[in-house]
Amino acid sequence: MYLTHFNLKIKPFRISPDPKFLWLGETHKEALAMLQYGIQDNRGFLLLSGDIGTGKTTLINSLVENLDDHTLMAMISDPDLEKLDFYNFLAHEFEMNKTFQTKGDFLVHFIHFLHKANEDGKKVLIIIDEAQRLQYELLEEIRQLSNIEKKESKLLNIFLIGQHELIDALNETRNRALLQRITMKYLIGPLKNEDVGEYIAFRLKIAGTESKIFSGSAIRQIIAFSNGYPRLINIICDHALLTAYVKGKHRVDGSMVKDCAKDLHINVEIPKSSQSGIRFSDRVLDALRHPLQYPLPGLLIYTGLVAVLAVVLLLVLLSSGLAPDWMSKRLSYHLVRSTLTKTESEKRMSSDFQVPQPAEKSAAIAKQSPGPSQTVTQNKATESPPKESRTPLPFKEKKLIIQFPPDSNEFSSEGYALLDRIIETALKHTQLEIRVNGYTDSSGDLDYNRQLSRFRANVVKSYLVGNGVGTGNLVVAGLGPANPIASNDTPEGRQLNRRVEILLRRIVQ
Repeated sequence: MYLTHFNLKIKPFRISPDPKFLWLGETHKEALAMLQYGIQDNRGFLLLSGDIGTGKTTLINSLVENLDDHTLMAMISDPDLEKLDFYNFLAHEFEMNKTFQTKGDFLVHFIHFLHKANEDGKKVLIIIDEAQRLQYELLEEIRQLSNIEKKESKLLNIFLIGQHELIDALNETRNRALLQRITMKYLIGPLKNEDVGEYIAFRLKIAGTESKIFSGSAIRQIIAFSNGYPRLINIICDHALLTAYVKGKHRVDGSMVKDCAKDLHINVEIPKSSQSGIRFSDRVLDALRHPLQYPLPGLLIYTGLVAVLAVVLLLVLLSSGLAPDWMSKRLSYHLVRSTLTKTESEKRMSSDFQVPQPAEKSAAIAKQSPGPSQTVTQNKATESPPKESRTPLPFKEKKLIIQFPPDSNEFSSEGYALLDRIIETALKHTQLEIRVNGYTDSSGDLDYNRQLSRFRANVVKSYLVGNGVGTGNLVVAGLGPANPIASNDTPEGRQLNRRVEILLRRIVQ
C-alpha cells in the first residue's frame, strides 16, 4: 500500500524470518560465526537461545541458505512430535526413502547413513527450532542419537534453538547428561540502543531506499517502545509507515511512533530475561532529556535530585552551626550507630578473592608442584570465606587460565569447573571487568594463530554469556603467539602456550 509512496520495492519490516533482511550486529555476527564453526569443526551439540523476537529463526535461515553441498541438513520447526514421528521426519528430511515402524529399524538405517556421509566427506546436521517445546522423552532420544560417532570424529551435529525456557529445562537434574554434551552456547539479546537506527536504515536499503524516513525523535521512540527487540521494531516501523502514508507524509516523526505504539497496545515493560542487558545510564539520560516521554522515571529521578540537594543543605546547616540543637543531637546519634555497625562489618571482611576449588581436588592440588595453570587458582586455598557481610567483598585482581589441547577447542572437565566458578563470581561481583585473551604457540602462520586465538577466546565468552554474564564489561582479544608462558621449542611448552587467560578486576569508579 505504501511502497510507491516511499519508493520501496518490497515491504522492509515484515516479521517473516527472511534471511536477506538479516542485519548482523555484534551479537548476531558472533552467533552466526559460532554456528558456522560448529558445522565446520563437527562440534556436536550447540545451543542458541534468546527471547521471543530477537531474530533466532532469521539467523538460522541465513545459516541454512549458505550451507554448501557438503552438509546434509534436517530442519525441525515443530518439535512437538511423538518418538516414531520424529524418526520418520528425520528419514524424510535426509531422503532415506523409507518409513519406519520401529526405533530399531530406523537406527540400523540411520547409522549406515551417517557412516556413508562420513566416508563421502559430508557433514550431517539436525537443527531443532523452538526447542523449548521438546518433551523430556524426546530430548533423551536426541541425546542418544549423539552417541553414534567414531573414535576420531563426531558423525552428527545437533543445534538446539529456543527461548530461555530451554535453558531452564536443560538445567534440570534429569537432563544433566544432555547439558554436559553441549560444547558451545550463545545467548542472543536485544539490539543496543545505538544499533537500532542502523538496523532500520539497513532494512530500508534492502527494500529499495536510502532515504532517512525515520527522524531522530522517531528512532528514540522506537527504542523506548521496542526495548531493542527486532520483531517489535519491525511491527512498530511497519505501522508507522502506513500511518505516514495515510497522512500524506514522507517522514515519520516521534509523535507518529507514539500513536502507533498506543494503537498496537505495545507493552513497554522490559522482559525480565533482558533487563541486565539494558544500560541503566541510557534510561536515566533518556528520562532526563525527555521527561514527558518517561513521566514516572523522570519524576523519580527529579525527586531523587531534590532529596540530594536537601541533604547537602542539611550538611551545610550543621557545619555552620545554624541547625537546631535537637537536629544535631539526633543526627549525631545515627552517625555513631552507623560507625559502630560499619566497624563490626569490616571485621568480617576477607582481604582476598579466590575461585573455590571442588573439595575432592583440594588435597590433590596441595600435593602437586604448582604449574602455570595451577598457581592462579591456589592463593590462600585454606581461607574460609566470610559468612555474612553487608559491604561488597574487596576484590583482588586475578588471572585464570583455560588450556586447549592440540587441534581442539574443547574444554576439559577442569576447564568447565573453573568457568562455572568464574560465572558464579561475576554474578556476585557485578562491577568486574572481565578480559578474555586467547593465545597460541608459535607454530604455523601468524594470521591463522591470531584468528584461532580469538576464536578460542570467543568460545570462552560464549560460555560465560550463555550462562548469564553480561557483555558490558567483557573484553575479548586474540593475541596469537604473544606473551608465551613457556618455551615453544618443546611439545610441553607449546601445550602450555595454547591457552585463554581470563583477567578479573574490579572497575574503579
